[in-house]
Order: sequence, then structure tokens, then C-alpha cells
Amino acid sequence: MASDQYYGDRERGWFWYEEPPVVEKPKEEELVEPRSSVAVQSAPEPLSPRELLKKQGEEWEDAMALAVMEPTPENVRNYLEKTTQIQQQAQTFSTEFKRNIWVNPKFDYSLTRPVAPEAIIAGNQAKAEDSSRQLMQIAQEKGLIFYFRSDCPYCHRFAPILKRFSESYGFTVIPVSLDGSGLPDYPYPKQNGALGHRLKVEAVPAVFMVDPDRNQVAPVGYGYRDWSKLTAQILYADEQMNGESKPAYAGVMGQ
Repeated sequence: MASDQYYGDRERGWFWYEEPPVVEKPKEEELVEPRSSVAVQSAPEPLSPRELLKKQGEEWEDAMALAVMEPTPENVRNYLEKTTQIQQQAQTFSTEFKRNIWVNPKFDYSLTRPVAPEAIIAGNQAKAEDSSRQLMQIAQEKGLIFYFRSDCPYCHRFAPILKRFSESYGFTVIPVSLDGSGLPDYPYPKQNGALGHRLKVEAVPAVFMVDPDRNQVAPVGYGYRDWSKLTAQILYADEQMNGESKPAYAGVMGQ
């Protein structure tokens, strides 16, 4: 520190021929504490329920594969623990699912499609009563044409069903024989081959619905069918007549 000693030496007269020492100020960047070189890592985003479920499924599959390939007590126990956890979750979900359906009728499918035997019987009875009312109403406005052949075994088996059906609901049945002979239930059929040709009757027994007021005919069905199927077919034919579906034939009765 020899350069500083002359400040106390009055004889040297420092104040007029020697420059005082320059005291350097620290730079601004030196005053700032250096940042840590280690970057601060942000916390990972939490997984969504869907991602958690997918991860759980993958872990369960991995545990099962490991238990199968290496069936040690630890691996098998790990697989059973994961399986039990999933089963408990499924049971909890199932319980809450049913409870919500109980208090929210709009989600209860069994109200419209019951599964209990008593409810099914009640539903079928109500449906049958509604169908009966519809059929009686249809019978007041429309009739049936029954095409058959006397040598057709299916016509012989179907004719009694059709006869009882028509008598139950009041339908007028016009029997038409394609070979000129009758059946025990319809011994005096009509002969109208021309109309059958226009209706393209190629298989028997065949039933058509006729609306004389509007001069329209719609097919009911071909072949043997039981009471319930005949009911469904006649109701559908009536829908055709009412414009919900275009009638198959129109204007054929007056030709």
C-alpha cells in the first residue's frame, strides 16, 4: 500500500501534483445475487378421471401378465389386490347407478320394458286390450280378402284362425279361391282371378285389407301365421291405409 502513504506526508504536497487514488465502484451486475443454476420444476398436471382409469387398467393388465408369466406369491398377490380394488369400484358404481335410476324415472328402462313376470303380464294384458279396441274400430271401416287354394295344407291350417279372428273383432272376410274349390271354414269362396292377378298373389294363404270407401287395398301378409302375428300385420296394414305408409295398391277394386 505504498501509493497511499503520501496522503499523510504533508511535505510531499499531494494535493497539487499527485492524483488521488481512484476508488472503483462495484458494477450493478455484481450487486445482484447470482441466480441459482438449478431450474425450478413445476408440479405435474393432475390426471383426468379418464386418464386415471386408463392407467389403472394398464397397471392391472401388467400385473396379470406378470402373474401369469412369473407366478410368484408376490406377483399373484399384487394381481389379486388390483383386481379386488377394481371390483370394489365397480360395485360402488353399480350401487349408485341403481339408486339414481330409482329416483329418476326418465332413466328407468324397466318402466317401459318391464322384466318382472307380474309386470310383463300386466303390460301384455294392457297391450292386448288396446289392440282389441283398435281391431274392432278397424273392422267397422275395412274388410279382409283371403286368397287360398283348396290343395294348400297351410291354407287349411290358417283358415280356422282367420275365421275365429274375424268373428272376434267383427271383420268381414271375402274368401277367394285360386283353384275354384273351397275350404271347410270357407266352403263357398268367390272366383276373382283377375283381382288376384292385379294384386300379384303368387303365394297362399294371402290376406289383404280393403277399404271400400277409398277404393284401396293393402297387403296384410302371406303364409301361415298365428293369432298374435296376424294381429300385428293387420294393425300395420291399417297404418298403411291411414297414410303413415303409402298403401301398396290404390284404385284396384273398381277396375
